[in-house]
Amino acid sequence: MKTYRPAPAVIAEIERLLAANQAAFHQSPLDEVIDVVSRTRHYAWIGIYLAAGASPQLLGSGGESGPTAMALPESRTRILVSMKIAGRELGMIAAESEEENAFGREDRVLLESVANLLARFLTGRGKYLVRRAREDARRRKSKLPEPASRRENKLAAAS
Repeated sequence: MKTYRPAPAVIAEIERLLAANQAAFHQSPLDEVIDVVSRTRHYAWIGIYLAAGASPQLLGSGGESGPTAMALPESRTRILVSMKIAGRELGMIAAESEEENAFGREDRVLLESVANLLARFLTGRGKYLVRRAREDARRRKSKLPEPASRRENKLAAAS
């Protein structure tokens, strides 16, 4: 059940979660952050992305649609907020709503504050989450078949 809470209360709870950094086997601190934000706001979906090369990598998501949805087809409003530290883009937070013009100034301020907290966490005590995500991406990429054009170039270079 969603219970609206003021942005400062939500931010304080997220600060406590990240400071405790009690990662469980089945749930990361990012899942807990997503849970707090989605329980206290009208967002139908929220996701945290890592800037990983050409395409962002989803680190965690959740909301009314459940944790596995990438985005909702019935979304009417979306908001994206960058996670930056020292001018370096680490990723972004995306939120969606089924309502028109759902995101106001307070939502932007809240998501920017959450993005700042996450950026500091992911470059500090939460580095292990970034490492794990990058290793998973490399593993998935190495399991993909090589494009035919690359194989042909390698064969031509070998002969």
